[in-house]
Amino acid sequence: MDEPPENQTPGSSSSHENRAEGDITSGGIVQARDVEGGVNFYNTLAREPASQVPRQLPGDISHFVNRSSELATFMELLESTSDPGSRHARILVISGSAGVGKTALGLRWAHRIRSRFPSGQLYVNLRGYDDGPPEEPAMALDRMLRALGVPGSSIPDDVDDRSATLRSLIAERDVLIFLDNAVSTNQIRPLLPGSASPLVIVTSRSALPSLGAREGAHRVQLDTLDEADALTLLRAVTHEKREDEESDLTELVHLCARLPLALRIAGERAASRPMTRLTELIEDLKDDSLLWEVLSLHDDSTTEAVRTVFTWSYRALSPDAARTFRLLGVNPGHDIGLSAAAALCGVPARTVRRSLDLLVGAFMVETSAPGRFKLHDLLKAYALSEARTAEPIADLRTSLRRLADWYARTLEEAAMSLSAIDSVASSLDGQDIPDPLSFATSTAAFDWFESERQNLVSTAQAVLSSENHESAWNIVMAASPIYAQHFTFDDWAVMSQIGVDAARALGDPVRYSAALDNRGKYLFRKRRLDEARRAFDDALRLRETGGDERAVCESLNALGLVCLRTRELDEAAEIFRRSASGFRDLGEERWECLALSNVAEAYLENGDATTAIDLVDGLPEVFAGLDDSASQGNALWLTSWGQRLRGNLSAASMAIDAALAIADDANNRMWEAFWLIEAARVHLAEGRLDEAARCCTLAASLQRQIGDRNREALAVNCAGEVHQALGNFHDASAFHQEAFRMQVSAGDHWNAALALANLADCEKIRGDSAKVRDLSARGVGLLEQFSDKNSSRLRRRLITLIE
Repeated sequence: MDEPPENQTPGSSSSHENRAEGDITSGGIVQARDVEGGVNFYNTLAREPASQVPRQLPGDISHFVNRSSELATFMELLESTSDPGSRHARILVISGSAGVGKTALGLRWAHRIRSRFPSGQLYVNLRGYDDGPPEEPAMALDRMLRALGVPGSSIPDDVDDRSATLRSLIAERDVLIFLDNAVSTNQIRPLLPGSASPLVIVTSRSALPSLGAREGAHRVQLDTLDEADALTLLRAVTHEKREDEESDLTELVHLCARLPLALRIAGERAASRPMTRLTELIEDLKDDSLLWEVLSLHDDSTTEAVRTVFTWSYRALSPDAARTFRLLGVNPGHDIGLSAAAALCGVPARTVRRSLDLLVGAFMVETSAPGRFKLHDLLKAYALSEARTAEPIADLRTSLRRLADWYARTLEEAAMSLSAIDSVASSLDGQDIPDPLSFATSTAAFDWFESERQNLVSTAQAVLSSENHESAWNIVMAASPIYAQHFTFDDWAVMSQIGVDAARALGDPVRYSAALDNRGKYLFRKRRLDEARRAFDDALRLRETGGDERAVCESLNALGLVCLRTRELDEAAEIFRRSASGFRDLGEERWECLALSNVAEAYLENGDATTAIDLVDGLPEVFAGLDDSASQGNALWLTSWGQRLRGNLSAASMAIDAALAIADDANNRMWEAFWLIEAARVHLAEGRLDEAARCCTLAASLQRQIGDRNREALAVNCAGEVHQALGNFHDASAFHQEAFRMQVSAGDHWNAALALANLADCEKIRGDSAKVRDLSARGVGLLEQFSDKNSSRLRRRLITLIE
């Protein structure tokens, strides 16, 4: 297998690794005929994902007042830009000062028109004005593409490629995109569509003038409420339970600078004290205003009005609610769940729930989704300021540590549901950490992980910055198996480096080697093989020095996988044998057999079927006894491969049928998709071309849904071989050309050379000698880096075609 040992994917090899590097937007449609029922291969994502219709809009805002002229303007814009023949993106920018109600207005309109966008709604908080860094376009695109149904393994690395993928996906789809709290044009430009079908709503404190000049965005500058609307909002928030003088209400409106955010908070404060005269509340507010006037270093009257109202309401909170509010300002994430908030505050969930209810009722905390809470960016800045004033630094560090450790423990629970064999146990004692969440299903575990992805990275960065290296290491290592299994490469890139930095600071060789191993796995999956080899080498040296024999064997296996990928096959086989021998001495039967499977694969890649079959003999039964279905199926796949190369097609067919039965019993489409390619090769060798074509079609379709471009290309190339056998050389050429393009984009030069050899064979039959020589020469060039026996055979085949 070519996966590092903690991330076993059955049937992997140096040419079969899942990847995210492919260009999934280019290329056309390949069609093949003359096979029973017809065979059609379409480029990945050429069709809309059938079941992914995102519904990400946050809830509408309560007590929304007027803004009728702006809403009418928006509707006029929508009607005037609804020309189906238009090529220009429809973009609305709502700008204005902090707290003026930009998001509230945008959401009110978005909910009003969402029925016009049946393909769904995407919402991204770009965090342009949070205390942390703004959302990077690459991360925003990752989330948008996943919401639209793109598998993580199919999301390109480069931000421009991600942007192109998004444009291709939504070009003909009626999608509503809400980009909240944008800080600059450069931040949002990669997130924009290239056609008129979608509609984009942007909110920002900046007017973003260049967006209007270049993209033709329509811009609306939002002002504070007029006095009448401000009074209406104030009355709505107080539920009209008070009988106050008009003059007093008007004075309160002016003290709040007619800002909706300040008016909601002030109104709720007044509503919570129905027996207190409004004049008394106004005097309190004026006192706090004087305090801010003394402390202020600038003349931004609206900002000072908001701060004054914040202070006024904050001082009315109960001690528990006030502390919860302060610590929410310390939370590094963009929002927080109830259990995480309990960990942050170090109190039972029921206690923090009461505080959160009070804060929500006072409009000082928002509910971003059921059970999730967040602060407006102005309130978060205020809460953080109060926390730094009222709480000792040591206590704030402890709160962050509790939050990070709770995340680590819950990640362990999620990993047990999602990847039990790969889960990593931390060293947490849990004395002051609330119980982690538990998950009844893997779907529930993954949904939680997805909702917390941004928060996990932000929290790990925060505890590393605060020099709480143990907590940083724990959260990284607990998350690592989920990153590996679900292709969240952007997060894994950041987190794996945090783990290395934290372990280095701890000075613990055991943790440092584990962090290097995790970093190596990330680099390996990204085909940064030289860097991966260095990380694995460094981890191996530390483990050899520390005398941890089991960890040494794991590092050897990881290095063998790198050699398998680079086709240093003799070295790979030797390293795997050392690993297997070490595991045998340790009594680790499963790991010994996994390493022996990898030895067999190295021999098969070198064309030595006899040795490989001897090595794998009996392994399926061992894995069955260990209740390891994945490895059992993988051993059967290796058996089929070896028997097919030896010409024993009956044994090959029996083995691959048994593997596919395992996949069917487990309802595992990933296993089935890969093992179907071997089944197609067996049927092709048997001359059962209709069955071979059926297997290729199903394998390619499944790989496309999974998002594994490299394995999809293997199925496409095999389909070309089927058509060569049928004598359909025109269609065969189309398949091989498409396979070549996909393999090059995935960085798999060996299989790209094989596709070129097959394509050259087709062109030779068709009589295009010049093209044959060109294709063969290109194939020889791709093979220059490889020196194994199979590469030498393929090179000789290509040279013969040139001659």
